[in-house]
Amino acid sequence: MNQLDQAIAQTLLEDAMKLELRNAGVFRFSASYRFERHNHREVEIIYIKSGHCIIGSGERFVPLREGDCIILYKGVPHWFFVDKKECCQIAQLEFSIIVPEYLKHVLAFFRERQFYKLSDCDMVGELIECISRLHRLEQTIPHGDLQMKLMFFRLLIDLSFRMEKKDNVRKNSKVEEIIDYINKNYDDDIRVEELAKRFGISSRYIRKCFKEETGISCSQYMTSLRVEKAKEMLWLSAKTVTEIASLTGFNSSQYFNRVFQQYTGQTPLEYRNSWRGVQAAERCVIEEEL
Repeated sequence: MNQLDQAIAQTLLEDAMKLELRNAGVFRFSASYRFERHNHREVEIIYIKSGHCIIGSGERFVPLREGDCIILYKGVPHWFFVDKKECCQIAQLEFSIIVPEYLKHVLAFFRERQFYKLSDCDMVGELIECISRLHRLEQTIPHGDLQMKLMFFRLLIDLSFRMEKKDNVRKNSKVEEIIDYINKNYDDDIRVEELAKRFGISSRYIRKCFKEETGISCSQYMTSLRVEKAKEMLWLSAKTVTEIASLTGFNSSQYFNRVFQQYTGQTPLEYRNSWRGVQAAERCVIEEEL
């Protein structure tokens, strides 16, 4: 029996794992949906079943496509928005978990940070859906609590394996560097050709790899990022539309108005007025009873 097996067996025998599942299910969000900045005491895991979305955390924006998964650790402020062209379907868990220190040492999942993004996570999605089904039946089936803990161990082991593998071999690091650069300089007039010169690769390679890695084009990501930054300023500041256009990298207020309306269906002023006080949770749909 290896160290991980021993740690799991000891945890189960001592009943030393405390698990509280707050939310579990599959949800569908409409195009251009936005959930404003928030945080919670639970860990949140999101798996993208279809479509595209972007998670914001601090000054970072993380594009996610079908098959991707992101772990958001407790207390980390984050927000969520969906691509303007299509809806997004996710499988989601929100939970609190307490385990012994000896288990934390052997599972990478417990090496907390702000967030962790993983790709090609179909098994993670399947496990989240299984946990969601079990959550609805847990009180009515024999040994439901034990079954839930075993299912969570499967999930944590799978996530930890993927995290360690990614830490050892970072795929498409150039794309990650480019995303970081765009996140920090979105207010500049950034062009793909300039990115190619800066990072020593061809513009064709950037377009190809960015699309493969994120599911959207580089220019679409930049525009989405700028529009979302503008939305924040419209919500949280008294700056004029002209000022916000300049601060978010648009060449003119007229162009900003046109692009903003294409992405949201509203002018910036209409958005500022109509979204005040709207509860984002009312705009999501429970896709299915698992």
